Amino acid sequence: MSDKKTLRKKALRLRSEANADDNGMAARLVAAQVIMLAELDQLKNIACYYPIRDELNTLLTIKALHAARFEISLPKINGKVEPLEFRKWDMRSELTDGPFGTKEPVGEVTEPEVILAPLVAFDAQGTRLGYGGGYYDRSIVELKEANPDLLVIGLAYENQKLDSLPRESYDQPLDMVITEKTTYRFK
Repeated sequence: MSDKKTLRKKALRLRSEANADDNGMAARLVAAQVIMLAELDQLKNIACYYPIRDELNTLLTIKALHAARFEISLPKINGKVEPLEFRKWDMRSELTDGPFGTKEPVGEVTEPEVILAPLVAFDAQGTRLGYGGGYYDRSIVELKEANPDLLVIGLAYENQKLDSLPRESYDQPLDMVITEKTTYRFK
């Protein structure tokens, strides 16, 4: 099995290719699947992320969820070893520039019931490979202490699925991944 650095490099290349070949259809198909999830029926607060680099464009998903009256929050990075802080965003408020090219809200802090997480790669067991900073892993651990029912869903292109990924003790598994092709459920 390859190490995470090698897998990350391969997966970033694959994601970049998918993004270059896509005309925005993948984002539309993912947004349609997210908004139809039965798991969201009794929930109201959903954390998403503002897309950077060649990540799947989440803005259509955010718009659909906002139109359906979900409370939306985005992550704010407070330090290299701190968990993310999720802050409300109403799609009209300005976002500030954050580290790594991120955009961050200035709204009030909230505790999401669902996290729509970015990823570099995933596998059939729900292992998520991120950028390597551990921000989402730390945040999920903290949020699950307060809410064991927290739902964590990765959003990705189908070609980001790899046969298998190494999972360390600190890696937090995903409950689902939604791609332009299908919804994978891991629980």
